Amino acid sequence: MAGQDERDAGDTSSSDEAARVRRLEALRRIADGQLGAETAAGGELARGARPERMPAAPRQRAVRRGWLALIGALMAAAVVVAGVILLPRLGSFPATGRATPAATSALTGAGACVRANAHPKPPYENVRASHDSFLAHSEPMLAEDPANPLHLVGGSKFFTDPARYRFQIGTFASFDGGCTWSDGGVLPGFARGVITSDVSLAFGTRGEVYVAVLHDAPGGQSGLSVSTSTDGGRTFGAPVDVYSNAENRIFSDKPWMTVDWSNGPHRGALDVVWSYQYGGECGFGNACHQELAFAQSSDGGKTFSPPKLIEGSAPFCTNPAKGRAPDATRCDAAQGPIPLVTADGTLAVAFAYEDLMDERIPTRLLVVSSRDGGATWQPPALAATVPDVAGAFPPNRYRNVTLPAFAASPDGAALYLAWADKRNGTADVFFASSKDGGATWSPSTRVNDDAPHSGSYHFQPQLAVAPGGVVTICWFDTRNDPQHRLIDVYLAQSSDGGASFLPNVRVTTASWDPAVDAPVDGGGAQFIGDYQGLAADDQFVHPFWNDTRTGAQEIFTAAVPSVAARHP
Repeated sequence: MAGQDERDAGDTSSSDEAARVRRLEALRRIADGQLGAETAAGGELARGARPERMPAAPRQRAVRRGWLALIGALMAAAVVVAGVILLPRLGSFPATGRATPAATSALTGAGACVRANAHPKPPYENVRASHDSFLAHSEPMLAEDPANPLHLVGGSKFFTDPARYRFQIGTFASFDGGCTWSDGGVLPGFARGVITSDVSLAFGTRGEVYVAVLHDAPGGQSGLSVSTSTDGGRTFGAPVDVYSNAENRIFSDKPWMTVDWSNGPHRGALDVVWSYQYGGECGFGNACHQELAFAQSSDGGKTFSPPKLIEGSAPFCTNPAKGRAPDATRCDAAQGPIPLVTADGTLAVAFAYEDLMDERIPTRLLVVSSRDGGATWQPPALAATVPDVAGAFPPNRYRNVTLPAFAASPDGAALYLAWADKRNGTADVFFASSKDGGATWSPSTRVNDDAPHSGSYHFQPQLAVAPGGVVTICWFDTRNDPQHRLIDVYLAQSSDGGASFLPNVRVTTASWDPAVDAPVDGGGAQFIGDYQGLAADDQFVHPFWNDTRTGAQEIFTAAVPSVAARHP
């Protein structure tokens, strides 16, 4: 495995190792200074420290001495400081990341909200990302540049006509850690009247940014496409079809993508998965087939392979459906698939096998995997069996459903899942892990730490793992409202691979009302989205959510200090 090779390559003499550690610790202090995070004795962030740059006098004295060693050190810093910032354990760079001089120069541009939030206690400044003329926004997603922790690109639904449930996907970009945002507008290249939805984003290995969406035209043509940005997410080019059907017979739902950042033979490949629906109306019911489709681009999103159906069969895939044989075991009720590529190049996809029509039938969270870049696939493994949160949360009228959040440890040794279910009567967030590539899974752990059976709702979890290994989960939460109507964003972090979680942290500075100006979907339900966004590095985590505190659905974010930054 790549991680093992890197550890073996790092075995040097004890004196060399001590020198390496001293150099990396010095670079960490420089990086903290650039972020405005003063360091206290023992390495922790000084509580209440003012955000200032590192003193210049020591550097000036070194320049006057003219030591060539300083020049060499500065050149080394330009290459590795991003790795230090992203890897507080002082190990080698993970196979899924890269360090460039751009990361160093970008850190000097950290925004005021990042510097202010270096203090390790809430409240954390909530930043509004959307400043356009659209009437509502929801289902935001976020990606962070592996080369530059201050470079973020997001996307969401931009509602043009909430009353008629009309929208398109638009994008945002930030280059100062999420403190300020540029508005990219709706994605170009789609004909008038075409709906675009279900955005996912990923950074490519050559600095490009990809955005995937489904598209649905009035005449019945539907499918999914990928657009590419070569200017950091400020603008995107014309969409490239991944799959399209002109006969209104197949609907492609919830496309999700990932880029292979491993050092394996498929490095740079763009992998897209989606729910391939046909044979009837899908939604809250199981009157159709929902297979799991996969396509790949090996040329930077210019072309894609023909779709391959990869959900497989298993003895636990027995949900009844119209036209389905009683003894069928095809796992063709797939929804919400999330792909990832581990450090050793394994491609894995988590998805929900669900029947939303019959509450007596539990949802099963499944994982399929491929070790050859998607050419062949293992049968699905059962990760968890859960009571779905499908439906509304009284007294609210917005819809909900259980969808998986999926991530891997930086070394690829562990896979992680998070989801919401109602085993305790309302809705709680749960977590499980696998140490054998998804074949078997740990018992689930309740992540929200308020009292069980309190009547609060905790839902739409999102999951991210920082390069140093810290696991972060964020979610919507109603614990602060006795009527459980108003919503906040909370998060929890684990520094031991999910074996335990630190106390929950409130992210939002104000609770928000989901009924305010909410679009209404085709089923008559208020719409606040089915998922939210999250990105993480070893200094900060960035929840990305929709919120109505302004009187309309807008997109907000925050830079929340990571436990890795507080306790290096």
